[in-house]
Amino acid sequence: MINVVSEDRALNTAELAMVNDTQPPAVERKTREELKALAHRLRQAHSRAHDISSRQQREIRGKAEPHGARRAQENAGNVVKAQLLLDAIHRIDEELSRRDEIETGRPSPSEFARRALELKMGAVSGHHPDPGRTASQGIREKKRTEEFAGGTSKREMGRVSQATKVSQARKDSGKS
Repeated sequence: MINVVSEDRALNTAELAMVNDTQPPAVERKTREELKALAHRLRQAHSRAHDISSRQQREIRGKAEPHGARRAQENAGNVVKAQLLLDAIHRIDEELSRRDEIETGRPSPSEFARRALELKMGAVSGHHPDPGRTASQGIREKKRTEEFAGGTSKREMGRVSQATKVSQARKDSGKS
């Protein structure tokens, strides 16, 4: 936050008067046309301060030739001036948008968000269906709807078992 002393040091008399006109008690007394004219003058002053600050920064880095008799040593004053003017522009823009909201009767974005939150909190939550069988109850046997008819016959089990024995005996004897 920039204090009053640094404002006095950074701004000239005309710029200080413009910035002071954007403070809350004074800005509310101005008409819409006066606010627009003030914003235009502030934008011009901000643009000028920003350009000077950029030029001085280039001089400090050695990228540009000096504008005056010698190279700029610092540009902190013009940076502060540009920031103060930009803050004043924002205050005017906020006041103009506040007046537009009052005239049109349209709620602000924060009022839209507040209303949406009220609707969300007041809404009945939707019904969630029963999840059915879950692991927490353990496995339960599923009832068969028809009798199991398939399977391996005893004859087939014997055949496979005998083939396994014969195969293992061949491996053990070394006769592949």
